Amino acid sequence: MTNAVFNPLTTAQEDYVHETSLRILEEVGIKVTSVPVLSMLKEHGADVDSRAEIAKLPESLVVEALSNAPKEFMMCGRDEAHNLKLPADYPQGVNDGQPTYMWDIDSQSKRSSTIDDLIDIAIVCDAMPEVDLFWPEVVATDLPPEVSNCHEFVASLFFTGKHVQHGAGNLKDARFLIDAAAAIVGSEKELARKTIISITHTPMTPLRYEAGDVDAVVEFAKAGLPVVHLSMAISGSVAPVSLVGTVALVNAENLAGAVISELAAPGAPILYSSESGPMDMRTGVFLSGSTEGSLINAAGCQMARRYRLPSQVGGIAASGCRPGFEVGYQKAISGLLPAMAGADQVVGIGGIERSGCESLEQIIMDCELWRNIIRAWKGIEVNEATMAFDAIARVGPGGYFMKDPHTLRHFRSEILLPEIAMLPADGRNGGEPMNAAAVKEAKKLLAEHRCTPLEPNIQKDIIALLRLYDKSIIDRVVPTDYLER
Repeated sequence: MTNAVFNPLTTAQEDYVHETSLRILEEVGIKVTSVPVLSMLKEHGADVDSRAEIAKLPESLVVEALSNAPKEFMMCGRDEAHNLKLPADYPQGVNDGQPTYMWDIDSQSKRSSTIDDLIDIAIVCDAMPEVDLFWPEVVATDLPPEVSNCHEFVASLFFTGKHVQHGAGNLKDARFLIDAAAAIVGSEKELARKTIISITHTPMTPLRYEAGDVDAVVEFAKAGLPVVHLSMAISGSVAPVSLVGTVALVNAENLAGAVISELAAPGAPILYSSESGPMDMRTGVFLSGSTEGSLINAAGCQMARRYRLPSQVGGIAASGCRPGFEVGYQKAISGLLPAMAGADQVVGIGGIERSGCESLEQIIMDCELWRNIIRAWKGIEVNEATMAFDAIARVGPGGYFMKDPHTLRHFRSEILLPEIAMLPADGRNGGEPMNAAAVKEAKKLLAEHRCTPLEPNIQKDIIALLRLYDKSIIDRVVPTDYLER
């Protein structure tokens, strides 16, 4: 867990949340519609009502799960330069995902997303060092929906060398993701060591674990691959309207996810996750990028630290419907608080409109924002050199520090220089608006950047797996010309 300089809960309040979450699991329970998972919980001591599909989890199961969950592990990149250590040394940035709309970089309007959009995003995210982990950012609505999930995954593997995090709604999809990744590293056994993929699992808040989704969790746990137990609680809608009530529910869902993963395979790597926030009580929509949401997610970071679990939480989020000021201030608030609360990973780079639309230029602007958030998180370095007494003595009263050697030695580490913002009219971008500079940078990256390609024989093996998958689902093969860019 990264260094935390902000804790939204006192120690006593943190204890209260923990105790309430245990009560929720033991007295209310969770609904599990997967027969195998419900049977596994019953076998290990849960109080199960099979007809109602309710499992009440005793504290002992939670304690055992937390003791078995690894406290540190790697989320590896296909390119080892992008390996991510957890707990993290700094808050890691994650791109947004996964709606069905794209903000068109040319027409500056919203439209349905395609597989080519996903590839464009993968190229830009691969190029941007602030994006540490790649989540396929849009749905390929131009492909058959029955198989688009796995095509999106393959496109991601081809066009980024970073760790790929996706979703699997059933065992067949989970199995495909594992087999495709194993083809890259050599074997499933090697994949458990070089974990180049992970999945998110999102229960249906409140407290419902769906067959298919939760079966995929078990499959990934048995394969030794990370699972992000992602609670998306909406205060006033599917969660209590009170912030701490939402935090307690989020915490209960994460603890239940930990129990399922660790019963399936003790030692399975898991991440604690919350991408939560309030409902707009005027309209009924989710207020993405709100101060309240950032407080809830920051509290989630604090609870994850209590359990010594790595955390991946929502932030850099916005309800605004187009790149611009509204989106910027919402992303600044929602990204800063979780980072300062010690999040290992913060999700949201590139998203607008409540994560309902994705934008290439927004990725560029969000990375600029994220650099500033990381600078704030680093704080003020205090030592003899940075205290600068000797420089102050050399310059003296009424002097000027720009030509002093102390300035030359330290300005790069002390002052973050903007790349596309706050530049004068004669600066690198000619004084053009930040949005226009971001568009120009995104187009430059699309034209010039490519990740290290997969070996041709590995490409062929993955495409062969994808064709077999297509045939088994829709009895035909979907063309993969999009992979030839």
